[in-house]
Amino acid sequence: MSSSCLLLSESKKLSADLAKTLPSEVELVTLTEFPEEAGFANDFAFALVDCRAEGNAGWQGSLQALKSAGSDDFPVIAICRPDALAAVRRALQGGADNYLFAPLRKAETNRVIEQCLGGVRATDAAGTELPSDEILLTEGFCGFIGASELMKGVYRQLLKVATADSGVLIQGESGTGKELVARALHSLSRRSQSAFVPVNCGAIPHDLLESELFGYVKGAFTGASGDRIGRVEMAENGTIFLDEIGDMVPLLQVKILRLLQEKTIEPLGWCKEPKKINVRIVSATNRDLEKDIAEGRFREDLYYRLNVVPITLPPLRERRDDVSGLAEFFLRSFNVGFEELEQVLGITPEALWLLENYNWPGNVRELENVIERAAVMNPGGWIMPLDLPEKIFQPEESDVATENFSQAAAVALPADGISLKSEVTRLEKELIAEALKRTHGVKEQAARLLKINRTTLIEKIRRNQLEEESA
Repeated sequence: MSSSCLLLSESKKLSADLAKTLPSEVELVTLTEFPEEAGFANDFAFALVDCRAEGNAGWQGSLQALKSAGSDDFPVIAICRPDALAAVRRALQGGADNYLFAPLRKAETNRVIEQCLGGVRATDAAGTELPSDEILLTEGFCGFIGASELMKGVYRQLLKVATADSGVLIQGESGTGKELVARALHSLSRRSQSAFVPVNCGAIPHDLLESELFGYVKGAFTGASGDRIGRVEMAENGTIFLDEIGDMVPLLQVKILRLLQEKTIEPLGWCKEPKKINVRIVSATNRDLEKDIAEGRFREDLYYRLNVVPITLPPLRERRDDVSGLAEFFLRSFNVGFEELEQVLGITPEALWLLENYNWPGNVRELENVIERAAVMNPGGWIMPLDLPEKIFQPEESDVATENFSQAAAVALPADGISLKSEVTRLEKELIAEALKRTHGVKEQAARLLKINRTTLIEKIRRNQLEEESA
């Protein structure tokens, strides 16, 4: 068998990376397009196709040409972006035997090549192994950035659930990324070539939501001068995402239940047989629907239809390990998107520490806003603690940093008593030293951390003989 492999790609970097990754005995031949010579593929042991380009007409044609030109068992491997698993599915359906994520990893590349040469074929993107932590924190996964165990659990759920048509109810606080989950489910599914239609049920007035969802016919009400299809029908063969479904009134809950059970709809003013509809319904809420059921605000039968597979997104405060990666990602995105401004150099360790220890009631959306604000206000420099909002720089008593300090500062009262004055002096000295350390000796920033004015801090530094430490 030939010891050569073919790479179809216009990327010189990918070619160079692959040459370093392949075993030394394998010769790499890189072409930008598939040649027309008959039997050309037979000169190679296997082929790799770069499937990272937006759209799929080009690389799908290459996949089909390779499978036609080679023998029945000629192995073809697709190279895809880790955040584009829908492309993985299309590549497998289009003739690829397996897939790799770029940037390539040597062990994974050699494993997949060995599998292909041994006749083992990947059958579905649902079996995809997660990218490395480095990729999860820089390029992400289906639009998410994060490598914490909580988020990896969400990613694995997405891969398992995407191929089914079962109802998925996404729960989580505002700003955690519920619509991202819905879009990921759609892009990974067999419905990805059809429409994804989002509807925010809480943002549309109740008296308009029915016509928005199901459409209407001419004359259905005053002002209905013609027929109009609704959002559900727009999503035919695709996915409709019902955000804030807990805000839906009971009358519409009945209609959604009918859609789920009978796969039919009736536009306003419709007098014919109900319309057959083929859609997948994904819903989301930040409400406690079980409590709403108990209080009569939400239908129990609809809840069980929607909640076949629940996906719960963790708040940002429960995955603090992802905060720095998210912040750096948002900063890179800002630098790319605002080229007319001078590039922000980065985020200082002290600012990152504050970001990681803030509670983020607005979750990822709030973090993105904070980073953009700091970047706009500080072009060409570093984002420092003073560039952050005061609520982050001076956290409330309930914030994690304060809670951690309270635990660390706890003391046991000896049976024979203690000198209150000496203990207060010791604690004050330790706090000032820690504030100076975190702010690299910048007294104005240290004073803000301690919530005292600068002159008071300077006097306390002198009194506690901390001049050398703050220098």
